[in-house]
Formats: sequence, C-alpha cells, structure tokens
Amino acid sequence: MRYRIITFLACLTLLVGCNDYLEESPDNRATIDTPEKVGELLVYAYPTVNHQAFCTIMSDNATDKLKSKRKHESNKNAYHWEDFIREDQDSPVNFWNGCYAAIKQANHAIAIIEPLIIDGIVPEEYTPYYGEALLCRAYCHFMLVNLWSPQYDPATAGTDLGIPYVKEPETVVIKDYHRGTVASVYANIEADLTTGIKHVDEYANDNLKLHWNKKAVNTFAARFFSMKGEYEKVLSHTGKVFDEYPSTLLRPVNSTYKQMDIEERIPLWGRTTEACNFLVTPQYSNWFLDFYGSYRYGMSYDLYNYVFKGRSDNNQILREPFVAVEYKDRIGYTDTWALDARGSDPDYFIPKWGHHTEKDGLNSDIGYYMIMNVIFDAEEALFLRMEAQAMLGNYELVRNGLDIYLSTRILNYNPEKNAVTEENVKERYAEEIAKYSLNPFYPIPDEARPYMNCLYDLRRKEFFYTGMRWFDHRRFNTTVTHYVGESDKIILSEKDVRKQLQIPTNAAAYGLESNPR
Repeated sequence: MRYRIITFLACLTLLVGCNDYLEESPDNRATIDTPEKVGELLVYAYPTVNHQAFCTIMSDNATDKLKSKRKHESNKNAYHWEDFIREDQDSPVNFWNGCYAAIKQANHAIAIIEPLIIDGIVPEEYTPYYGEALLCRAYCHFMLVNLWSPQYDPATAGTDLGIPYVKEPETVVIKDYHRGTVASVYANIEADLTTGIKHVDEYANDNLKLHWNKKAVNTFAARFFSMKGEYEKVLSHTGKVFDEYPSTLLRPVNSTYKQMDIEERIPLWGRTTEACNFLVTPQYSNWFLDFYGSYRYGMSYDLYNYVFKGRSDNNQILREPFVAVEYKDRIGYTDTWALDARGSDPDYFIPKWGHHTEKDGLNSDIGYYMIMNVIFDAEEALFLRMEAQAMLGNYELVRNGLDIYLSTRILNYNPEKNAVTEENVKERYAEEIAKYSLNPFYPIPDEARPYMNCLYDLRRKEFFYTGMRWFDHRRFNTTVTHYVGESDKIILSEKDVRKQLQIPTNAAAYGLESNPR
C-alpha cells in the first residue's frame, strides 16, 4: 500500500516513539511560522486516497460478469457487501487512514492560525489558509460519516453512531476517541463549512482548481445540504456556481470529446484547465485498471447496454435486470449516449480519466499509479440544482436544466427531437414505470417524483465509476440487487446495516464501537 501515513485510528499498533516526537512540527520538524509554510502544509490536507472503486462495486453499477476469470478479494467483498479483509490501495481501510491523515494536516494548520485570531478577526495573510483548512477538515469528515455511519435522518441522527470528529492535532501516542452521533458530526461539518466558505480566496494559490475555490465549495455545500433535505440552501449555493445558462461549464462530451481518440480524451478528463472541473486532487489509485474489465465484478456488456442504451443486445432474454425490452419502451432518455464503451465481452469499460506514475526516485524504473480525481464538477452542481428545483416545485426550470445537460451528452442532439417535456418525463419516469421507490427521510411530492426518478437515472449515467451511485442508494434508501452466477441473487434492503462500512479492526481494537452486523 502506497499511503502509509499513520493516523490515530488507523494502525495504532504500528506507532513507535514518544510524546515528544509527536509534539514535533509535522513537516519534517521544520518551524511553520509564515503563511506560505502553512499553505504548503495544506497541500496534504486533501485525501490522496480513493473511494471510487469499492463504492462503485457496492452499487448497482456492477454485476457478475460470469466469464471474467480474474479474482480480487476486495472486489469480491465489495460486491457481496462483506466486511473488507485487505488493507491495500483503493480499500475502505486505506480511505479511512487517508482521510484522517488529511484531517491531521488541516488541524496542524488550524492550530497555528487560531492563536492569531483576535476578536474573531483572522489576520489577512492567513485568511485563505484558515478557510482552506476548515473546508478540508469538513470534507474529509463528510466522506467518512457518509461511508461508516447511517444516512442522515433527523429522526434518528441524535442516536445514530457517527465517526470521531477530530479538531486537534495529535500530540499523544494513545488518546481516547469517541464516535459521537451523526447529528454531532453533521453539526461540526456545517460549522467548519459555513466558516470556511467565508474565507475562500481564489487568488491565494497558483492553480485554484487544486485548492478550494468558490465554485467547488458552493458545490460541496449544495451536496451537504442535499443530504439534509434543505433544498432552499441547495438552490442558494448552486446559484453561486452558475449563471442562468451553465452549458459553457459542462463537459463537452458529444462534441469536443467525441472527436478525440481515447489517448487524447483520457488525460483531458481530470485536467484543471477543463471548465467543468472545480476541484481536482491527485490520488494514489489503481482504479483505472478496472476499466479494462480485469475483475469478475464490474461493468459487463449487458450492464452497459441496459444503463446507457436501455436494451439488451439483439433483444435476447437475459437475467434480471437486463430483461430484453424494445429500445423505445425502456424508461429514461436512451438516445445514443456520446460516451461509448470499449473492449469486448465480458470486459467492457467506458474510458474516462487516465493515470500517471509517480516514480520511487529520480533514477527509479518503478513507481505508483496516480489519477487526477475530480472531486467536484459542474455536472454535480447542475444535478443538485435541478434536484432542488424539483423538490421546490419549479418543474419548468428542471426541464430547462435537463435540456442543457442532454445537449452535451446525446449524440447528434436535436433540440426539437430531444427536447424534454412534461409529457415525456412522466411517460418515461412515472413511478409505476421506473419503480425506483426513492424513499429519503423527507417526503417527495407526487408531482416531483417523475423528475426525481429522472435525475436519479441520469446521475447513474453521468457519474459511472465515481462511486456517486452508492451515496444515492444511501440517501434515497433504495434497494440494491446483485446477481451471482447464472441465477442466484443477493439483496441489500433499503436501510440495511451493511450500507455502513465496518469500522477498521485497528480502530475498533482501541475502543471505537463497531457497526452492527
């Protein structure tokens, strides 16, 4: 495993040294006494680990490809919703470790700045770094609580087990940490988020896309408040991301990207120069390898056709959910999607981001795979805005947003042929047709349900491979069915306890309560 920064909750059995060592400054024991040095410290306050692989395989964006021969323990654990055994790269344990390592860096920066704050005023030269540190701390805890704790529900959040919200640098070898509740974790995230957002300065860093900026933080805020069902706030924050017509910010999939070959397109996906990318973080990950269908559980030829084309190949009868249907009768907008799959049966993949290699040394021939991971983008902001508009009854604005989005995704898009209307939304996404049974803690108005079903379906297409689908399963309390072998299936129910990852063994060994099983 590449990432071996040891955190208080990760591998305490490996900690050596004494309290004096832990009280040393974090960056090779140099004195951090200038704003510039604090800024350098925050480079490592973003998680350099990846959650997308295990989240994708746990969702309905993966299936048993049957013919694939290569096996991998974490791939199997994710697909069967088992507690993970391995602690390697792209595993939940690695993500837990990496997030708390990033939180540690953010807390060191905050600890340096807070003594300088007088009467609530942050010194001007430290302001952007204070905001950045708070936002990094909020984001990492947000990811952790939404993977290891129950989904936020105000009726139960006060008793549901959260995750430790760490606000101080570690200065002792062993310290008691407690999980708190989901409500307390969310309250801390909101406090850090609302304070941090006030101090964002887009001119403090050379490459603003590698750091928190106004578009990125407002998209994060919109995601956070969507989890709480506070859609007026979602609309407010997404309104700070877009002007009236956001099409120029969306990824030009059916135009510029479609005209490129794969070798050109893949490196472009995660570049900070792309207008759609709001926050990009380099992460150690082998996830791109799964695009080539190397493991048994993942995208199959049938799954691709079902999700992106709404039909099975040659109209053959297949296992559920890939039951053959006529192209025109499949729910959803199944016009030709510009992002096509590559490979051959059963090893299909949709080319998205690429990778680069970080060498072990100047003269080394080996290194570690890294991806430039897009943490927040324009597409997510648009989907969150449409979701808020649907929940608030602004259906015409939802249709306008859908037209803008589809105009960048459907091949040979025709405004007349492909226009979104109230009739075709209801025809394709009425509850009796879609049968998604979206069931968040807040009620979805009957009139809004076809639009919410539509967004749920299109988000599946847009965020394929990013793991976003798993979080949609959680927040909408949807059932997930996985097929094993020719006919067997396993089911994850609406509020199944396995939707919360198990607390890592080493953290549990030092007193953190495990999740129920």
